[in-house]
Amino acid sequence: MYVFLFLLSMPLQAQSVTDIRSKLSAGDLISADAVATDLCAAKPNTTECAAAQSWLARGAFMLGDHKATASYIAETKRLLGVATTEDANRTAARGAVIETEARLLAAKGKKNEALRLLQDELRKATDYGLQARIQKTINALTLTGKRAPRYDASLQGKPTLLFLWAHWCGDCRAQIKALGEFHKKHGDRVRIVAPTRRYQRVPGIDKPTDQQENEHIVKVWRESYAPLAGIDHPIDNDTMLAYGVSSTPTFAYIDAKGIVRYYGSSRMSLAQLEKLLEKK
Repeated sequence: MYVFLFLLSMPLQAQSVTDIRSKLSAGDLISADAVATDLCAAKPNTTECAAAQSWLARGAFMLGDHKATASYIAETKRLLGVATTEDANRTAARGAVIETEARLLAAKGKKNEALRLLQDELRKATDYGLQARIQKTINALTLTGKRAPRYDASLQGKPTLLFLWAHWCGDCRAQIKALGEFHKKHGDRVRIVAPTRRYQRVPGIDKPTDQQENEHIVKVWRESYAPLAGIDHPIDNDTMLAYGVSSTPTFAYIDAKGIVRYYGSSRMSLAQLEKLLEKK
């Protein structure tokens, strides 16, 4: 009896930011908000609560609720102001709130104000992940129709598809079939280049050296990306940052004159890849 009463008095299983993301992916902002309310009640004024609110801001924006988006942005900023921990949750919350606030401004017809916000935050950012996330948002607002960054003039004369990937990325591996078919069918018309970077991550090695990770990247490409054998896959941190690769895979389609005609951070089907060929 006493054990039963004790169990009843225990809090329910702690909610997490992952639970919130799951609710939002299903388009359920109300349930996501309820989960965040429970999380923040258990962990008030923390960076984890800030991260939860930042995800609600993103979710509300994606669902078209601009009033709720602005409210969640304000709460995220408040929490970042009072929370003292410097951790991954703070970085994630800060990146998400910057991105979402800029997108909200742009959606309201204030694109120049959005870009000023992003450029100011980019100048202050020191963490690679945050820099890449801010650059991704700048690119999403401005890159299409502009000269491709870090573009080698020798590539002119033939369109280029950039496949920006990570050696640990499951979504990148899931892209192989469509990319392989695209390369087989259209390799004579479109050049594919697959830049990546080091992430200080190698299975079984706590703190890999650059050389160890370089070797692992070569091994992963050889074993997992066989349909793309022969495609250039340079380790190029600067290109990854210029294209705002804060999530993988990221794609950029560049026409024969070096102008970006498509930029996006998500998987693409063969049909979607072939649709790029129509962009001039």
